[in-house]
Amino acid sequence: MSSQHTAPSYLRYVDRLEMAVLSRHEAVQRVFGSELFALTSLMGPLSDGPAWPSDASWVVLEHGDCSCIVSDGLSDPWVERNRPDTGLGLEVFVESPDAPFSPDDPMAISDTWMFPMTAEVSHTLAAYPRLCRKLLDGEVLSYRFNIEHIKDGRGLVGALLHVPESLAEGLVTDMGKVSLVAATLLTTEELRWLRGRGEDGRNELLAMLNDAGVGSQSRPDRPSVVEV
Repeated sequence: MSSQHTAPSYLRYVDRLEMAVLSRHEAVQRVFGSELFALTSLMGPLSDGPAWPSDASWVVLEHGDCSCIVSDGLSDPWVERNRPDTGLGLEVFVESPDAPFSPDDPMAISDTWMFPMTAEVSHTLAAYPRLCRKLLDGEVLSYRFNIEHIKDGRGLVGALLHVPESLAEGLVTDMGKVSLVAATLLTTEELRWLRGRGEDGRNELLAMLNDAGVGSQSRPDRPSVVEV
């Protein structure tokens, strides 16, 4: 589980929230090495989505040669003082070299497949804290969902949720450590290959993705790393 600090008890919630957001933004920029831009005004694909610790929000930035969207609020502090100041303890990101990003028009990325994918996974983690606990414990998870931008013949999309080794340190914030979880887009063949293989299959697929140089990157048209 992520290590946590406790904000001074005399701080109001609005002050704890501001401290968490500013500290997280600084940490995101340090880890990804790029200026971030807020996508706060955008709503995810679930109009009646689950409650986040604070508000649903996302940021966009560059990570090497990739465009990257990161959730921005799953690790906000809970209002209740008996709950963690790091919220659900993680933030999720999707990165791809195939989606255009320009600092002059950062909102344009919301029209690509990357935003609905990131938002879908973010909302799901907010709705199911037990999944967050599994990810914080180092488990690799797979997830099937449906978004119009990218889907197989059955209307499904698959993603592998994992903490990349290169980002194992996560975000070091004033509230404590926050894990960074990658959502990596899977091919139809990889999604089919995973069926019935359980945790061992997910770990094996992640190893194959890393060996093939895919890592945490999502590319809708890349070759599969498995044969079905």
